[in-house]
Amino acid sequence: MGAGLTGKRCSGLPLTLIPTLRFGTAFGWPYIPGAVFFAEVIIMWAKIKVFDFGTIYDGQKAHLYKVERKNISFCVTDYGCSITSLKVRNKDSSFTDVVLGFETLDGYASNWGCFGAVIGRFANRINGASFKNNNVTYKLTENVEGACLHGGFPAWSNLIWSGKKVVKKNASGICFTRDFADGEQGFPGNLHVEVEYLINDDNQLTMTYRAHTDKITPLSITNHSYFNLRGKEQVHDYVLKLDSDNIVTFSGKGALIPVSGTEYDFTKERPLCDNSEGAVKPGFMSYDVCYVSNAYDKDCGIPLAGKPVVKIAELTDPVCGRKMTVSSNQEGFQLYTAKYVNHVAGKDGRWYVPYQAVCIETQSFPDSPNQPDFPPVMLKPGQQYEARTVYEFN
Repeated sequence: MGAGLTGKRCSGLPLTLIPTLRFGTAFGWPYIPGAVFFAEVIIMWAKIKVFDFGTIYDGQKAHLYKVERKNISFCVTDYGCSITSLKVRNKDSSFTDVVLGFETLDGYASNWGCFGAVIGRFANRINGASFKNNNVTYKLTENVEGACLHGGFPAWSNLIWSGKKVVKKNASGICFTRDFADGEQGFPGNLHVEVEYLINDDNQLTMTYRAHTDKITPLSITNHSYFNLRGKEQVHDYVLKLDSDNIVTFSGKGALIPVSGTEYDFTKERPLCDNSEGAVKPGFMSYDVCYVSNAYDKDCGIPLAGKPVVKIAELTDPVCGRKMTVSSNQEGFQLYTAKYVNHVAGKDGRWYVPYQAVCIETQSFPDSPNQPDFPPVMLKPGQQYEARTVYEFN
């Protein structure tokens, strides 16, 4: 019930800052405790609504934002910058929600899977839950198998962020900000972070993470959305193509390992669960591995301002025909097929089970602060971190 949530007091989008207000009940929405009103901004090409989403253990209020365009919409809460729904128009003009999630704040506070949430200060694992920089050892939270996973405690996914609407000519969304103190989670440096989610009329969801620091610190930010392109059922038959020739290993000495001839080879499109005659490992489905993207730069492991995005993945549901193309300027991405999601109560009365979603989490290489052969991931004062990932739906 929200145990372990902590953080500074950050307000959501103040309703007084919204220029046009219309009050009413949240008709047509699933039950949301406390959602007794909404503020609505009517723009010629977009609509943004703000709802109460409940209160966390220390009295901070959470909000739910709904951003709508003609063919795509999403909902996101300032609790962990968590995307709670992402609806894409079908051929028959209906919509399908293509991400897993929950209908209430308690669903996000009481589940461990980081559903739709922002991850930081360092995505994936740091072995030994520690790293050294300039002869100083920094101790982090050991929260999984002798390592620090997804930044440790307090998790970014369990904090209230400050949100504001973003309306541009061809895109609209929400930008969240938060300041992290020197020593928070065990990491050095005061860190200012912006998390921006935008949708446009090309059916694209763009996630941009910006940050700057006053002290050298490792940084790798991602989003942990679980995608199901038909909105239900498992994903064994989904077809995947990856623009990647290598995966990352980081147990002991880190290395980049060619995928050719292994079950991790998706350089040619094939089913996630491949039972074909020529399959290397028929029926294998248990993916939880970091791939190397074509944004890889041996001299710099973090995306700085101005670094362009490259295509990294195409995921297709052969039943409904929907395809998701993923592009990013991050050097790596984790392919995860939700094998640990075991009978979790989700939206619309559904129970989520293993292999019911695909995560493609763009990030720097795991354990990079401890791996001298990996590109450096230390953000320095004066540098602008700017990671960008685009999910496009056809």
